[in-house]
Amino acid sequence: MKKSVYDYYIIEREHRALRSPLSPESVSEYTKGDLSPDERVCRRFEIVCKNEQPKIHPDEKIVLVRTVCDVKDCFSEEEWREIKKDHYIHELGYVSNLSLDYERVLQTGLLSLKEKATEYQARVIDAIIGLCDRYKEEAAKMGRNDIVEVLTQVPRYKARNFYEALQFFRILHYSLWLEGDYHNTVGRFDMYMYPYLEADMKKGLYTEETALELLEDFFISFNKDSDIYPGVQQGDNGQSMVLGGADLDGNYHFNTLSKLCLIASRNLKLIDPKINLRVCKNTPAEIYELATELTKVGLGFPQYNNDDVVIPGLIKMGYAPEDAIEYTVAACWEFIIPKVGNDIANIGALNFPQVVNNALRSENFSCFDDLMTCVKEGITAECDKITSSINNVWFAPSPFLDLLRSGRKYNNFGIHGCGISCAAD
Repeated sequence: MKKSVYDYYIIEREHRALRSPLSPESVSEYTKGDLSPDERVCRRFEIVCKNEQPKIHPDEKIVLVRTVCDVKDCFSEEEWREIKKDHYIHELGYVSNLSLDYERVLQTGLLSLKEKATEYQARVIDAIIGLCDRYKEEAAKMGRNDIVEVLTQVPRYKARNFYEALQFFRILHYSLWLEGDYHNTVGRFDMYMYPYLEADMKKGLYTEETALELLEDFFISFNKDSDIYPGVQQGDNGQSMVLGGADLDGNYHFNTLSKLCLIASRNLKLIDPKINLRVCKNTPAEIYELATELTKVGLGFPQYNNDDVVIPGLIKMGYAPEDAIEYTVAACWEFIIPKVGNDIANIGALNFPQVVNNALRSENFSCFDDLMTCVKEGITAECDKITSSINNVWFAPSPFLDLLRSGRKYNNFGIHGCGISCAAD
């Protein structure tokens, strides 16, 4: 990582001076009342891409930074009120908290996806490729042939190496935010990205030191423009990265990229990406020792997820074993399934202390077991009450995000349990 890049984006935040809002004329092009929801979301994506101004720091390797800010919603407050008359709207009404199939897209490229895309999906593909082409032109003017070479390949075609894979991911992640989708998790990054690094290291293209430098540049990209997106606050924006964990054969994995991610996060001391470490009874002590070095920085992570508990728990809840093994985390640390999960992880909240209080006041119990039975019945009743109040859930269309799905196998509601420590007391 070049200090000049870190200082520009993180310390001085000079890139924020590049930002400007869309003109009222541009906003009116996608907020007209006679446009369908699909047309509005697609047109806004196209307009923002068209208005973005390619900016490349002389020393950075991973490019794309937002220059358009204050992007208005596709729907007016009055239109949202009308939609809510017949539908349940979760949070902002846009898709959130999913872990998509980045692996498949990295291996195919956007032009391959376009072959079977809908009209709106084809248009957003063209829009983001057009923006990347303008970045390529800017890189050529600067004499940055490394960036020109990468953007000649991605996102049109599949990533062929570690550098292209990282840049491709940045383009995908950038596009999801730009569409209005938020809390876009990174998923099992070291599992789907490691083959690119491994192949390059075997060719002698990277040492651990040079790979770390590129990875740190990539990590900085998570912190360039998250502050301008709606529904996001610093520290809670869903850019959660999962490292380590079991594979489909049940073997525990922690590879060179896993290690480098912990080191990069420790070195940069940035709030994103947030690191989650999957562990189990077979996790070597040296991995905990390395992770503890990151904990000492004071960012509040890594968070540890115990495969020995989580995987059986998800299977018990009805998730297929092959999907449960692949679990990752959402913005608020809920467990979600990558690629095929469509769960709404935080659709409601249950007040545990209130349930306990109601149970205690309902009758005099002769033993603790009877009290616990009453509490469990109260929890079930509250969950039933919450879910019965949620009908006809509606989300704004998300043509780009839908390109990155590999199915909607799971469609569960997740309900937060609040105040568990107070309930226990």
